[in-house]
Amino acid sequence: MWYYTGKGDQGESSLFNGQRVSKGNLVFELIGTLDEATAFLGIAISLCKIKKLKSDLGEIQDHLSKLMGIISGVEKVELERYSFLTGATEWLEKKINDYGKSVKNPQSFTYAGQSSNGAAIDVSRTIIRRAERLAVRYFRVENDSEKGLFIYLNRLSSFLYILRLFSDLPIK
Repeated sequence: MWYYTGKGDQGESSLFNGQRVSKGNLVFELIGTLDEATAFLGIAISLCKIKKLKSDLGEIQDHLSKLMGIISGVEKVELERYSFLTGATEWLEKKINDYGKSVKNPQSFTYAGQSSNGAAIDVSRTIIRRAERLAVRYFRVENDSEKGLFIYLNRLSSFLYILRLFSDLPIK
Protein backbone atom coordinates (compact mmCIF):
# COMPACT_ATOMS: atom_id res chain seq x y z
CA MET A 1 0.00 0.00 0.00
CA TRP A 2 1.37 3.38 -0.96
CA TYR A 3 -0.32 5.36 1.82
CA TYR A 4 1.64 3.81 4.68
CA THR A 5 4.77 1.72 4.92
CA GLY A 6 5.05 0.93 8.62
CA LYS A 7 8.74 1.83 8.47
CA GLY A 8 8.28 4.55 11.08
CA ASP A 9 6.43 2.40 13.58
CA GLN A 10 9.50 2.09 15.79
CA GLY A 11 10.01 5.85 16.08
CA GLU A 12 12.50 6.29 13.26
CA SER A 13 12.29 7.80 9.81
CA SER A 14 14.65 8.15 6.87
CA LEU A 15 16.44 11.19 5.63
CA PHE A 16 16.61 11.61 1.87
CA ASN A 17 19.93 9.76 1.74
CA GLY A 18 18.32 6.72 3.41
CA GLN A 19 19.91 7.25 6.83
CA ARG A 20 17.53 6.12 9.59
CA VAL A 21 17.15 8.72 12.34
CA SER A 22 14.99 8.96 15.45
CA LYS A 23 11.81 10.94 14.86
CA GLY A 24 12.83 12.81 18.02
CA ASN A 25 15.95 14.16 16.29
CA LEU A 26 16.10 17.92 15.94
CA VAL A 27 16.30 17.58 12.14
CA PHE A 28 12.70 16.35 12.05
CA GLU A 29 11.61 19.11 14.42
CA LEU A 30 13.08 21.65 12.01
CA ILE A 31 11.63 20.02 8.89
CA GLY A 32 8.25 19.62 10.58
CA THR A 33 8.24 23.26 11.65
CA LEU A 34 8.92 24.39 8.08
CA ASP A 35 6.15 22.06 6.90
CA GLU A 36 3.81 23.63 9.47
CA ALA A 37 4.65 27.12 8.15
CA THR A 38 3.97 25.89 4.62
CA ALA A 39 0.55 24.61 5.68
CA PHE A 40 -0.38 27.95 7.27
CA LEU A 41 0.78 29.71 4.11
CA GLY A 42 -1.70 27.46 2.31
CA ILE A 43 -4.45 28.81 4.56
CA ALA A 44 -3.29 32.36 3.78
CA ILE A 45 -3.37 31.57 0.05
CA SER A 46 -6.90 30.19 0.31
CA LEU A 47 -8.04 33.39 2.04
CA CYS A 48 -6.16 35.78 -0.24
CA LYS A 49 -8.02 37.88 -2.79
CA ILE A 50 -4.97 39.64 -4.29
CA LYS A 51 -3.46 37.69 -7.19
CA LYS A 52 0.09 39.07 -6.77
CA LEU A 53 0.12 38.31 -3.05
CA LYS A 54 -1.28 34.83 -3.64
CA SER A 55 1.50 34.16 -6.16
CA ASP A 56 4.19 35.42 -3.78
CA LEU A 57 2.88 33.25 -0.94
CA GLY A 58 3.04 30.26 -3.30
CA GLU A 59 6.64 31.15 -4.16
CA ILE A 60 7.49 31.07 -0.45
CA GLN A 61 5.90 27.62 -0.18
CA ASP A 62 8.17 26.51 -3.02
CA HIS A 63 11.21 27.96 -1.24
CA LEU A 64 10.29 26.16 1.98
CA SER A 65 9.84 22.88 0.13
CA LYS A 66 13.36 23.21 -1.27
CA LEU A 67 14.72 24.12 2.18
CA MET A 68 13.13 20.99 3.65
CA GLY A 69 14.86 18.97 0.92
CA ILE A 70 18.22 20.60 1.64
CA ILE A 71 17.88 19.96 5.36
CA SER A 72 16.80 16.35 4.84
CA GLY A 73 19.94 15.64 2.84
CA VAL A 74 18.99 15.93 -0.80
CA GLU A 75 22.33 15.58 -2.54
CA LYS A 76 22.99 18.82 -4.39
CA VAL A 77 26.16 20.43 -5.57
CA GLU A 78 27.18 22.94 -2.88
CA LEU A 79 27.19 25.73 -5.45
CA GLU A 80 23.54 25.02 -6.38
CA ARG A 81 22.59 25.09 -2.71
CA TYR A 82 24.39 28.39 -2.21
CA SER A 83 22.87 29.77 -5.41
CA PHE A 84 19.33 28.81 -4.35
CA LEU A 85 19.68 30.37 -0.90
CA THR A 86 21.30 33.51 -2.30
CA GLY A 87 18.68 33.88 -5.04
CA ALA A 88 15.78 33.21 -2.68
CA THR A 89 17.13 35.75 -0.17
CA GLU A 90 17.59 38.36 -2.89
CA TRP A 91 14.01 37.69 -4.06
CA LEU A 92 12.77 38.24 -0.49
CA GLU A 93 14.71 41.50 -0.12
CA LYS A 94 13.27 42.83 -3.38
CA LYS A 95 9.75 41.86 -2.31
CA ILE A 96 10.22 43.42 1.15
CA ASN A 97 11.17 46.69 -0.54
CA ASP A 98 8.27 46.49 -3.02
CA TYR A 99 5.56 45.74 -0.46
CA GLY A 100 7.21 47.97 2.14
CA LYS A 101 6.45 51.03 -0.01
CA SER A 102 2.73 50.38 0.57
CA VAL A 103 2.78 50.07 4.36
CA LYS A 104 3.73 52.37 7.19
CA ASN A 105 5.98 51.28 10.02
CA PRO A 106 3.52 51.01 12.92
CA GLN A 107 6.23 52.15 15.40
CA SER A 108 4.62 49.96 18.06
CA PHE A 109 3.59 46.38 18.71
CA THR A 110 0.71 45.31 16.49
CA TYR A 111 -1.71 42.43 16.78
CA ALA A 112 -2.86 40.11 14.05
CA GLY A 113 -6.56 39.89 13.37
CA GLN A 114 -7.38 42.85 11.17
CA SER A 115 -7.98 40.33 8.37
CA SER A 116 -8.15 36.54 8.18
CA ASN A 117 -5.45 36.50 5.52
CA GLY A 118 -3.16 38.73 7.58
CA ALA A 119 -3.70 36.57 10.66
CA ALA A 120 -2.79 33.39 8.73
CA ILE A 121 0.36 35.08 7.40
CA ASP A 122 1.25 36.18 10.93
CA VAL A 123 0.92 32.63 12.24
CA SER A 124 3.30 31.58 9.45
CA ARG A 125 5.71 34.32 10.54
CA THR A 126 5.77 33.08 14.14
CA ILE A 127 6.35 29.52 12.95
CA ILE A 128 9.27 30.70 10.80
CA ARG A 129 10.72 32.42 13.88
CA ARG A 130 10.56 29.05 15.68
CA ALA A 131 12.22 27.42 12.66
CA GLU A 132 15.03 30.00 12.92
CA ARG A 133 15.68 29.02 16.52
CA LEU A 134 15.60 25.32 15.67
CA ALA A 135 17.93 25.80 12.68
CA VAL A 136 20.49 27.55 14.86
CA ARG A 137 20.32 24.73 17.43
CA TYR A 138 20.41 21.95 14.82
CA PHE A 139 23.27 23.28 12.74
CA ARG A 140 25.36 24.27 15.74
CA VAL A 141 24.98 20.71 17.08
CA GLU A 142 25.91 19.29 13.69
CA ASN A 143 28.92 21.63 13.45
CA ASP A 144 27.74 22.65 10.02
CA SER A 145 27.79 26.22 8.77
CA GLU A 146 24.45 27.28 7.35
CA LYS A 147 24.73 31.04 7.35
CA GLY A 148 22.73 31.29 4.10
CA LEU A 149 19.85 29.35 5.64
CA PHE A 150 19.85 31.57 8.74
CA ILE A 151 19.82 34.72 6.60
CA TYR A 152 16.97 33.37 4.44
CA LEU A 153 14.80 32.49 7.44
CA ASN A 154 15.46 35.88 9.05
CA ARG A 155 14.47 37.72 5.84
CA LEU A 156 11.44 35.49 5.45
CA SER A 157 10.09 36.42 8.88
CA SER A 158 10.58 40.10 8.00
CA PHE A 159 8.82 39.60 4.67
CA LEU A 160 5.89 37.82 6.31
CA TYR A 161 5.55 40.72 8.76
CA ILE A 162 5.38 43.19 5.85
CA LEU A 163 2.88 40.92 4.06
CA ARG A 164 0.71 40.80 7.17
CA LEU A 165 0.68 44.60 7.34
CA PHE A 166 -0.03 44.75 3.59
CA SER A 167 -2.87 42.22 3.92
CA ASP A 168 -4.45 44.26 6.67
CA LEU A 169 -4.64 47.42 4.54
CA PRO A 170 -8.16 48.45 3.58
CA ILE A 171 -9.05 47.23 0.10
CA LYS A 172 -9.33 50.18 -2.26
